[in-house]
Amino acid sequence: MPKYFETSIKLVIFIIIYGSTYYFSQSTKEYDIYLFIYESDQTESGAGHVSMAFGKDSSNLIYYTKYRQYDGGGRKEKFISYHKAFIYDREILKLQKYTPSMVLKLKGKLQNSADLEKLCDLWNIQKPWSLFINNCTDAVKRVLRVTKINPGVAFLISTPNELVEDLIYHNAKRFKNNEFQVLHGDLCFYLKNEPNAVPQTLFGKRKKRNENPKGDCY
Repeated sequence: MPKYFETSIKLVIFIIIYGSTYYFSQSTKEYDIYLFIYESDQTESGAGHVSMAFGKDSSNLIYYTKYRQYDGGGRKEKFISYHKAFIYDREILKLQKYTPSMVLKLKGKLQNSADLEKLCDLWNIQKPWSLFINNCTDAVKRVLRVTKINPGVAFLISTPNELVEDLIYHNAKRFKNNEFQVLHGDLCFYLKNEPNAVPQTLFGKRKKRNENPKGDCY
C-alpha cells in the first residue's frame, strides 16, 4: 500500500473519531433533575411516592407527578419553580398530607430537552399508572436511564425507597463529591427508617423507626 494512501486513511479515521467526539461533547447538555420523595407513612398504599422535575433553572422547571387513574392520573406543569413543585402535590392537588420528606438534586446529561419531555409525557401522562409496570417510580427511572443516571433494577415492584437505595449504591461517588445533592431532608434517617419496598407494598410490614441513625449513608 502506498505510504500516502495509508496516511490518508489514518487522517480520515482521525477526523471521523475526533469529529464524532466533538459533536457529542458539544451537543450533550447538563440538566438538573429534582426528585421529590414522599415517605411511606404519607401514602395510602404504604409504598411512598416520587415526583420529578427537570430544567437548567430552578425557577423554570417542567414538573411531573404520576398517580393512579382513580386519583386523577399523571400531571404535568411547565414553567414551574422549585418551590411550587415542592408544595404542588399537597397544596394544589391535595393528594398528600405533607410536603416531600426529602428532595434529591441530580445531574443528568442529554442532547435534547424536547426529547426528554416527550419521554416524560409518554410514561407520566399518556401511559396509565400500573403497579408492576408503570407506577410513579417506574416513570422516573425511565427518565433517569436516558440521562445517563443508573437507577438500579427493582425486584417485582419499583418503589421510591428502592430507587433511593439504588441511586446511593450505584452513584455513591457522585453523592460524596456533591455532584448529586440532598436539598431537603435527612438521607440517613430516610434510609434507616423507610420500610423494605416489596414487603411494605404487598403485606404492610413496617420497619421499627430509628430516631438516631448512625453510620455512613453512602
